[in-house]
Formats: sequence, C-alpha cells, structure tokens
Amino acid sequence: MIEIRADQASVQITLPTTGMSNEEVNDFVTWLRVEAVARRSKLSPAAAWQLSEDLKAGWWERNKQRFGE
Repeated sequence: MIEIRADQASVQITLPTTGMSNEEVNDFVTWLRVEAVARRSKLSPAAAWQLSEDLKAGWWERNKQRFGE
C-alpha cells in the first residue's frame, strides 16, 4: 500500500519495497532526486526531455536482462 502525507513544505511517500533489491530502491530514489532538480532548473522543455530520455536509456541498458532482452 502506498501512503502519502503532504504539507506546505514537503511530501512524504511510503512505498512497499518487498521484492526490490537495495540497488533498485537506490535507483528509484536517484530518479526522484533527478526529477526534483530538473523541475527546479532553468532547463528548456526540450533539454529536460532529452535528459529524461538519456536517463531512461541508461536505465534500460542496466536492466534489460531482467526483462529477457
């Protein structure tokens, strides 16, 4: 079950990690940090999109064996 708590300064999200390795949890947290930085940055929408695509491509390369590719 996902639990969300929010106030004016922050959002706290609790996610179950059953079945996730420590590396997968760390990868997810890193992704959240990158998203937060990108949203606060002065990147153009096109540059932000390209950064997102690059990150997804890197993730896929590191994880494609999990999906039989």
